[in-house]
Amino acid sequence: MAVLDATIVNVALPAMRADLDARVGDLAWIVDAYTLSMAALILAGGVLADRWGAKRVYLAGLALFVLASALCGAAGTVAWLVATRLAQGVGAALFLPASLAVVRETFDDPDERARAISTWAGIASAAAAIGPVVGGLLVGSLGWRSVFFVNVPAGLLAFGLTTRIVQLQSTQRTKRFDWGGQLTSIAMLGALCFAAIELPERGGGSAAVRLAAAIAVGAALGWFLIERRTRDPMVPLVWFRNPAFLAANLVGCFVYVGYFGMLFILSLYLHGDYGLGAGRTGLALLPVAASLSIGNVIAGRLQAKMSPRHLIAGSLTLAALSAPLAAGLLVGHAPWPAIVGTLAIFGAGTFASVPPVIATVLEQVPEAASGVASGLLNALRQTGSLLGVAAASAASTLTPNLPAALWIVAVTAAAVYALAASLAIGWIRAPSRS
Repeated sequence: MAVLDATIVNVALPAMRADLDARVGDLAWIVDAYTLSMAALILAGGVLADRWGAKRVYLAGLALFVLASALCGAAGTVAWLVATRLAQGVGAALFLPASLAVVRETFDDPDERARAISTWAGIASAAAAIGPVVGGLLVGSLGWRSVFFVNVPAGLLAFGLTTRIVQLQSTQRTKRFDWGGQLTSIAMLGALCFAAIELPERGGGSAAVRLAAAIAVGAALGWFLIERRTRDPMVPLVWFRNPAFLAANLVGCFVYVGYFGMLFILSLYLHGDYGLGAGRTGLALLPVAASLSIGNVIAGRLQAKMSPRHLIAGSLTLAALSAPLAAGLLVGHAPWPAIVGTLAIFGAGTFASVPPVIATVLEQVPEAASGVASGLLNALRQTGSLLGVAAASAASTLTPNLPAALWIVAVTAAAVYALAASLAIGWIRAPSRS
């Protein structure tokens, strides 16, 4: 649900615009308010999971998410919808890192944990791709409010199962709460996300964009100084001296930059120059959605046989080669099976890297800190997706046509993936706890 709600709303925008008399700028904030609050608060959600228990934070976040979803579906104005979307993002920021901490706490055997993480990542990855398809089906049959109301029964079911099945683990209540680190991280991520969201629309000369960028830099510096001096830091800076931990987090960010940038430009190109229309574009991306799950299944099987760095580097190299190839096939109007096959390779290669990245991050920290480690990784991945979409949006705005923008985004994705693969080969070694 957390990942699905980042993409499912897009196809409902025309219906929302007509029903709520919304401007284009209002529609942008209906989409981005959710991502903004989730990215800004997801690191805090990981810290709270470690401090108060992953099960408690998961249930609290899920309850808020379900309530906010119901209020989104009942919204009568744009302002109400944006406010409740912000609340949705807060709920997701709590339960998303807590869910990964629950997985870490539940499975002690490394092989079982690797398979569980692959399942977790596979569901999240598939949700990212099928959001537009599911949204189209719901809006077409039940109206735009159904994309929010569908979360209510699913969330209630998850709440009931979690209450009965998941065990409450030990917490770190003896540690002081790092308010300085929390507030500066929220300001840093929130301002960075705002700048990334608004840059393509307002341009680099915008006072609001420049102010947000300055706040992000200042907050980042303040966060570093606070974390360096406080007795109980939110994120121990010593973690970043571990090359494997640092590299895995960077790879997680870079993967989302490349993938969501490609997904954005592909949606525009298939709908526009390729002439498929909104509904057929969603269906055309279904093979990509399927390949994401396949990639995670493959990764789950290979993790026991390959080192994380070779699995990450090999899968991202495959994805890097397929991105510009897919662009060339699309621009050249090649046979559709060749296009679908290449896009499937891109998706499978991209997300075969996700489970070993997650496992590497969690293996580098003590089990009691898995929530904050998960929150940090998810914050960087959400920020990466925003940067990728912002870059793709800028390319489509500044270039003369969509084929040129598709080429630029595809080559950029390939370069980012190649950098991530080199980081994995050079820095990710055998697991070690700090």
